[in-house]
Amino acid sequence: MISIETKRAIFFDAYRDNRITGAAILIDPETNGTAGALMMNLVNVAAAMSVAEQESKFGILYQTAPDKCCGFRKVEPLFGAIENYDTWFTALRREQSPTRANLQHVEDFKLPTGKIVRKISPLVEWTWPEVWAYVKGQGLPFLPLYDQGYTSVGCAPCTARPADPENLRSGRWGGKKLECGIHIQADEQHA
Repeated sequence: MISIETKRAIFFDAYRDNRITGAAILIDPETNGTAGALMMNLVNVAAAMSVAEQESKFGILYQTAPDKCCGFRKVEPLFGAIENYDTWFTALRREQSPTRANLQHVEDFKLPTGKIVRKISPLVEWTWPEVWAYVKGQGLPFLPLYDQGYTSVGCAPCTARPADPENLRSGRWGGKKLECGIHIQADEQHA
């Protein structure tokens, strides 16, 4: 059993400038209402540039260079925030993607700076039906897009209903890739 005491948790709002899909399951970004009700003390993390600034400087990256877009909007801000912590909790599950098939409950994860953080994925063995049974059984709030048939939610232009019902992430990035880069080790990103 792992026991961790925390004073602050990171809330990564990758969708701050793109509210079509909503910010996150548990957070009202204006009030942190649900977080407060769950007694969470959150640190909001966002990209350095707004979507408009990014598009002005680089064009529409989600169409031309989705890896670069994810890097600016998600990977760099989250890794910068995680740098201040030793432990990172995720909701990753093995069944989500072939890239996650060998996921372990606890792993060391190397950030681009070389720092190693402990990455904990307590739901690694859970199935999609088990997740939903728990969410509904506990009365947890969730994004309405899940009721509309979405099975993986990210930034609005890169999120669609799954093209392949057997692949929960097949609605992401128009099927062109499986991961944004957040869960890829630093050594693997530059390989």
